[in-house]
Amino acid sequence: MALNGIDIASWQAGIDLAKVPCDFVIVKATEGTGYVSPTWNAQINGAARAGKLLGAYHYARGGTATTEANHFLATFNPWRGKAIPVLDWESGDNTAWGDGTWVRAWVERVHKRTGVWPLVYVQSSAISQIPDDVRKNCGLWIAQYPNYETTGYQSTPWNEGAYQCAMRQYTSSGKLDGWNGSLDLNKFYGDRAAWQAYATGGKTTTTTKPTTNTSLIEGVISDMKATHILFQYSGAICVANVLAGTWRAFHDPEDQKDTLNVLRQAGAKVVEWGALRGKPGQNKVENPDAFGIRIDE
Repeated sequence: MALNGIDIASWQAGIDLAKVPCDFVIVKATEGTGYVSPTWNAQINGAARAGKLLGAYHYARGGTATTEANHFLATFNPWRGKAIPVLDWESGDNTAWGDGTWVRAWVERVHKRTGVWPLVYVQSSAISQIPDDVRKNCGLWIAQYPNYETTGYQSTPWNEGAYQCAMRQYTSSGKLDGWNGSLDLNKFYGDRAAWQAYATGGKTTTTTKPTTNTSLIEGVISDMKATHILFQYSGAICVANVLAGTWRAFHDPEDQKDTLNVLRQAGAKVVEWGALRGKPGQNKVENPDAFGIRIDE
């Protein structure tokens, strides 16, 4: 089983991903320590609305690895568990090119903060730059082109099987319906479940509906127009996404701070659980469900 997909950046501004045939879309999120792709939000949300499997990548510039990882995570965190994080390791404008310890530091920082091992993108001639332990933990996304001739999806890319990898990028001259420009085309060696396992770190999630006091929950959320609820559970600070019907715990204060900043910058309204009940500061809950909160008075 294999999947066909594309990776995009600001070069593909305005692309309508509902019209482009692809199983997955990997979107450029960040670069270096300060750059965020101006098309990031539109493209990742467009891919999600179109029902595509998701990935997000950071282009390495060779600054401090942990700083670059933190910059990526501040942008990526709302999509944590939904998209595969990726390190784009290339020579262009990368002052750390050739330094495998930089790659190790970046992926370990992402793993520490998310529990997920990223994919690592690298050209076939530079696979040796990726340390053995990183290759063991992280899937490789290998780029190797036979030429720059126009092509559509290929079931058997050139030189397939010459090395082990999770995914192959075999052209930057791809042509697909729904987009007039060139596209990078990729083959992922797995099915949808395998893709999601990379995105979640192998974790599976289940959702249930709230079972108590739902009218009160819906009422206070509607009145206060809350999109996210901040609460305490089992010794951790947690954030519930009301619209998505999911919640997650933060055990790293820096991770929590970065995520809340990104949410608020995106226009989300994050309200404490105590404030929703008219009890400011009383944010501890005993039994949250996948909606976010179960009220236990």
